[in-house]
Amino acid sequence: MLALLLVPLLQSCGGGDGSCSLYNQNRQLHEALLEDYLWYRDVPQSVNYADFESPSELLDFLRKDPPDRFSFITDAEEYKALYQAGEYAGFGFSFEITNDDRLRIRFVYDGSPAWQAGMRRGDDILSINGESAAGMIAANDWDRVFGPSRTGVQRRFMIRKPDDSVIDATLTKAVISIHTVLHSEVITLNGESIGYLVFSSFLDTSFDELQSVFADFKAAGVNRLILDLRYNGGGAVWVADALASWIYGANQGETFAELRYNDKNSDRNIEYVMVPLSQGVNLDELIVITTGESCSASEMLINGLKPFVTVRQVGSTTCGKPVGMSPQEICDKMLVAVNFSTYNANGEGDYFDGLAVDCPAADDVDYPFGDLQEPMLKEALYLAQNDRCSTGLRRGEDMPGAAAQSPIDAASLRAVTGAW
Repeated sequence: MLALLLVPLLQSCGGGDGSCSLYNQNRQLHEALLEDYLWYRDVPQSVNYADFESPSELLDFLRKDPPDRFSFITDAEEYKALYQAGEYAGFGFSFEITNDDRLRIRFVYDGSPAWQAGMRRGDDILSINGESAAGMIAANDWDRVFGPSRTGVQRRFMIRKPDDSVIDATLTKAVISIHTVLHSEVITLNGESIGYLVFSSFLDTSFDELQSVFADFKAAGVNRLILDLRYNGGGAVWVADALASWIYGANQGETFAELRYNDKNSDRNIEYVMVPLSQGVNLDELIVITTGESCSASEMLINGLKPFVTVRQVGSTTCGKPVGMSPQEICDKMLVAVNFSTYNANGEGDYFDGLAVDCPAADDVDYPFGDLQEPMLKEALYLAQNDRCSTGLRRGEDMPGAAAQSPIDAASLRAVTGAW
């Protein structure tokens, strides 16, 4: 579940007079990459636009992969609804594919159709419209399984609960208002108040949610924070900057991140600085829970705070996306192509292999968020209390065995939330 690191939109292209023909959309995409793409030198100067049946097909042909696993095209209105309003059309849940071919629920958005049907973290999806979990995994066509991203689409789910009871429910897609704070609390352990925050996406609407959480943390005297980004695929730069500012409450305008564009656009290079916020806390340490699906703005937050705060990681290595996008409209589409790289105040970046953990731990959806026996939280608390890992694995190692996987394409808008 990989995603975006986004700054405000570039000026829209396209318009009337036939400029939104397929040929012209392909032309506009090609011209945009030649000008703005981070790896523009690898884009061919000449392309026969008539050879490609969609801008997405052309982008897949032109993007430099590796390292670009991330650039994509999406519907412009869907993009704006997600980032600006925190909304999407769907059922309201995230799931994973386990090594033994089970489909297990990771989280459910409060108030969504999935929530109202009784789906919760740790449930199993047995079938959808009569198709078994094993059959869906073998087919690997999740857009067909779940249907188009619009309200009114229905699917019949068979869900097994942890007590082996089965829910038979027909869900109808609705507009989901995303709550990016999946869980927050203050954990009191050995007389210490430790903040715990599970955060799913960096959206414009996240600011108010985070402000409320940090008000609670400050009132409780939290001086250590466990920030759970295990499912956080990224999002907006300014929200990451705000979160960093709350965490490093003693900041006086230090550089959080520098965005560097290609040499044609170096005049657009910009520094994001942390600013004192009223609910900022002064942390002795930040422990971040990560997985291979902690991406983009999640990694930017870790990298950006390291020059100023002791940051340690629990879980597994992050996805490796030290780059981001300034989206550009092409008619009714949004071109979301990599056009800048990110660095911290010490000039550190280029972590395409991901950010390694200090203490390995594995996710286990059998435990709800906040359960002190949940393996990732348990390891984070152990590290906080003992200043070492509970296992014999060395720094930079991940837990042995293959982890469960999200079926979501890294180069997609859905990768921001990881939810359907």
